[in-house]
Formats: sequence, structure tokens, C-alpha cells
Amino acid sequence: MIKRLFGFSEFSAPLGIRIVTIATSVRWAGWGFAESLLPVFIFSFSRSYAEAGLIRAAYDVSFILALPVIGMAADRFKASSIIMVGLLLYTFIGASYFLAGVTGMVLFVVLGRFLNGITFAMDSVGRGTYFRRNASDGKLATIFGYFDTIANFWWVVAALSGMWLIQYFSINELLFLITPTSLIAFFIIWYFQKTPEVFKQSKEPEKFNQVYGLALKELIRWDWKLKAVAMFNFFIALISSVLAFFLPIQAYTDGAGLSKTILIGVMFALPYIFGWWLGKWFDNQGLKTFAYGLVAMALLVISLVFIGSFWWQALVAFCVGLVLELISVGNNELITVCAQPEHFGRVGSMMSLIYDIGALVGPLVVGVIIDSQGIKFAYIVMSILMIVLVGIAYTLKSKLDFSKVIATDVLHKKMHRHI
Repeated sequence: MIKRLFGFSEFSAPLGIRIVTIATSVRWAGWGFAESLLPVFIFSFSRSYAEAGLIRAAYDVSFILALPVIGMAADRFKASSIIMVGLLLYTFIGASYFLAGVTGMVLFVVLGRFLNGITFAMDSVGRGTYFRRNASDGKLATIFGYFDTIANFWWVVAALSGMWLIQYFSINELLFLITPTSLIAFFIIWYFQKTPEVFKQSKEPEKFNQVYGLALKELIRWDWKLKAVAMFNFFIALISSVLAFFLPIQAYTDGAGLSKTILIGVMFALPYIFGWWLGKWFDNQGLKTFAYGLVAMALLVISLVFIGSFWWQALVAFCVGLVLELISVGNNELITVCAQPEHFGRVGSMMSLIYDIGALVGPLVVGVIIDSQGIKFAYIVMSILMIVLVGIAYTLKSKLDFSKVIATDVLHKKMHRHI
């Protein structure tokens, strides 16, 4: 029914990819009930925007520390096994948020955020590696778009339900639903784990205790194409993390109720449902979509300086989400085309690492700016940053020839969600 609804009824993903998509959809639905309220939940345990950004950063720190190790593990072990271990750990996150609400202790919030960084690293690297190993040639961006459409559809359904449920349950009670849905997702993959997985193990004699040095060496030896994409990822993550975290808080402190605050989150996520079409569009249009996306991001951030109504914030959230999804499905193509198959996990995890460093820096730095100068000044700073980045993007595009990457038509890409 959903496939017919979104226009890909004739598309058939490999069985293993469909199983992972179903399992992840179940888990994301569990998050969807209250994930949009996580910024408000975190802000309620802090005394300033900067402090809220610091609590949020527990996720980014653990994600950054875990990614190189998990990236190496993905090159040595089955991706489905990594996903399953992550799903078991997800059950503790729902319990931590629930205990935070019951006890009022910020320690449980920090614990939940820290565990979330580790589990999402396992989930995103494991899933991305699994997709790259099992997708048909030339169809990976479409596969990632297919996944985004299905999984985010159920997230949006759960979030819309959360707008009603929040009238009867507290935020921490809705966040506890992460636990049972993660268990269900685990048993779905465990039951079908006998599905064949294309797996080419890395033969390089690398040790896990050397992983961070190896990660730095990996970054240094990247060619200019991957380094250019890494630069874009860093700044895009910085801007998007600030908007995704502070816009719901701003809406709530300006008088929007919890239901409206959830709507901001829904508007951010709604464009992911269009991942199927955006993935196909990127397959046809190629890397010039990066320039379009950066220009759109700059204009959207500038508009927030002059317009502060709730409904405009919701519209900006939707447009930012649309741009991020377009860039997201595109990123996966560069990772896959430029990396060797036995290094998909490592390169993908390093790209996610760089993205998350930007997501870590954004709320911390901008939180301090908001506390000292106000949120409008913070938007001006971000607007200037995006305009500079657009100029760099056009300069690179005019000097570099990406035709070989597009003509390769081998495999494709996507970045991550923090759930």
C-alpha cells in the first residue's frame, strides 16, 4: 500500500534491504512519538542555550569516539550483526530518558544522549554498509531514497500521533516507547538473519587499538573530492544541527505548546518521505545539486533574521529538511564511488564523523552566541557562513571535473539521522 502511495510499486529492493528497512521503520516509529520534543526535554534540564547545547553534545562526543571503531568493525564483520547489537543498546536509552523524567536527574539525560551516540554510530554505519554491499549497481541513491521514504513515513505517523498523545502522557513516558520498539526491531532482524549478506572482509592487518591513528591517516590520504565533500558536510551539519535543535526550543519559549513544537519536528522530517524521488533526481542531475542546496540553505537562514512567526519557522523547517535530504542521498553516491568496496564502512564512518563534528560544534558555539547576543544575531552569523560556503562551492565546481564520478554510475549515498 505504501509503495503504491509513493509511486514505487514496481521497484523491488533486495530482501535483506527490505528487512532492514522494516526493522528500522519500527524503531523510528518508537522515536517518532516524542523525538521532536527532545530539545525541549533537554532544555528543561538546563539554565541556558549554551548549557542545553552542552548536554546535547554528549551524543556527539560518544558518536565521534565510536565511529572509527565501528567503521573498522564494519569492514571485518557482518553489517547485520552490528545493527543487532546497536538495537539491543537502544533499549537502555528509552529507560534512561524515562528515569530522567521520574527522578529529575540530568545524569540520566546525559547517559541517554551518550548511549545514543554509540547506538546510532552502530546503526548508521551498519545499515549504510549493508546497503552498499547489497544494492544493485547504479541504484544506491535510489535504495537510500526508498529507505528514507518508508522509515520516515512511519516516523511522521508516530509524530502526528504524539501531538495527540502528549495531552495525556509526559515527554519521558513517550520517550520510553524507544525501548519496546527497539526490541521488536531486533527480533525482526534476528529472525531473518539467515538472509545472505554480500560481505568482502578487509584483509589489511589493522588493530583496533590503532583505530584513531588509522582514522587520521585515512583522512589525510583522501583525494580532493572526498575532502571537498567532507568540508561541505561539516558546515551543513553545523547549520542544520543548530536549526533542528534551537528552532523547537525557540518556538516553545515563544509560547507554542508541546503539540505545535512537535509539528516543527514533523516539518523537519516530512521531506525525508520524498527521498525516493530525490534519490532518483540526484542519480540524473549529479553534483550540481550541492550548489542548489547550499544557496537554498543560505536564503532560508537569512529569512529567519527578518521573520519570526511560528508558521514561518515551520515552513523553514520543512525547506531545510528538503535540502538536507537532497544532499544526504547525494553524499552516499560520492562515498560509494570514491571508496573501495572493502573500505565502505571506514570511509562512510569517517564522513559521518566529520559531519558529527560539525553537529557538535554548531549548538555549542551558537548557544553561546544566543545567550550573549540573541538568536537573530546568531542567524546573521550563520547566514554569512553559508554565503561564504556557497562561494567556495561555486569556485570548486568551476575548477573540478565531476563527470567521471557521474558517468561511473556504480553506487550511491546518504548521511544520518540522530535517532
